[in-house]
Amino acid sequence: MRHFRRGALLTWIWLALAGCHLTWVKPIRLEVRLTNDRNELLTVEGDTTLPDGALVEARLTQNDGRRWATGRGWVHRGHYYIVLEVNRCPGFKPLNLDVFFDPLLASASVQQLVGMRGEAMSGDLLVESHDRILVLKRTRVILTMSARDMAVRRLQQGDGDVAELQSYLVRHPNDAESLIGLGLAYLKHRPSQQHVHSEAYKLLQQGVLGKPASNALEMEGRLWIARLDEKAKREAEERERRKAPTYSSRFVSEVLIRPGQALGAFQLGMGEQFLRMSFQLRPTETRGQFTIDAVPGLSLTFTEGGTLVRASTTDTHYRTQEGIGPGSDLEELLRVIPNLPVEFGSPETGEDGRAHRYAKVELKGLNLYLEQSYDPNFPLPESTVKQVEVYLEGP
Repeated sequence: MRHFRRGALLTWIWLALAGCHLTWVKPIRLEVRLTNDRNELLTVEGDTTLPDGALVEARLTQNDGRRWATGRGWVHRGHYYIVLEVNRCPGFKPLNLDVFFDPLLASASVQQLVGMRGEAMSGDLLVESHDRILVLKRTRVILTMSARDMAVRRLQQGDGDVAELQSYLVRHPNDAESLIGLGLAYLKHRPSQQHVHSEAYKLLQQGVLGKPASNALEMEGRLWIARLDEKAKREAEERERRKAPTYSSRFVSEVLIRPGQALGAFQLGMGEQFLRMSFQLRPTETRGQFTIDAVPGLSLTFTEGGTLVRASTTDTHYRTQEGIGPGSDLEELLRVIPNLPVEFGSPETGEDGRAHRYAKVELKGLNLYLEQSYDPNFPLPESTVKQVEVYLEGP
């Protein structure tokens, strides 16, 4: 016996000196417990003897190989936890749930314990596949659901009957998910329903009205409503654009400032109704003042009788005959009108940290609004015309 022990010790020493590494065979056990939450989420968890850090994967498939859901989780303190989204999986149909471990996907520390290709594992759950050994536990599951859920699910998969869900809604007219499900079915299978006046749109609105988006079906319904609303908005804008007379383009292209007369093609004295034939006038907070989306930076002011008496702009394309307009600096202005009195007000500190002062220069039929800005630490002012306004002079 003493000679045997001495021989075994010498064998161990020889193997260590030869650089060999010994790995104990690890018995593998893996449990599977399932929790189904309203056929939306399927929780897969259980205890296992796989090493901590081992990557466990779960797949839900049909017999023909079609994969419905997949998820992964890591072993921690002998336990794994995986969540599968099963809201589109078929109901009342046998499915295969495979929970498995592939040593080729494991980290180096895990492979040291189970072998590079799983050769250091043993147990009833081992399966040989493509020159490696997997841990595989297959479970047969059936997702049971109500008649309503079944009809909605079948419609989503494209093999359902709309009449089946319509019949359910006759008996349960306020069932939100059925309303959304039927609306989505109409939208997906009947392209003519894809507008805001369709029956499908009404069903979606009724289904999501006053409810938070608590599941994927309601979220999809809300996305379709937003999509159809945006489509309707674009179509309305296009209709308005097509209704505008052809002469409206000159209001955009003409940019000559004529003091007391016109700002581009906007003639002072022009009627409000005449302009409404070409543009959508948007009211501002100032009474009688409007803006136009097609001409950014423009502001028009009308009398109560609808006569254009003031027009102003911040658009740098507008210029007087002498070349003065928004964006012109004070030096340019003084070259055109020497000795022009310009008095800036008290400085105000803006969000950019710079000091800003403002001045208004009143000319005949023309007002110039100037801004002077500078860094308080380095007072080198920049003075530019920010806005130009033409106005109708009194008699």
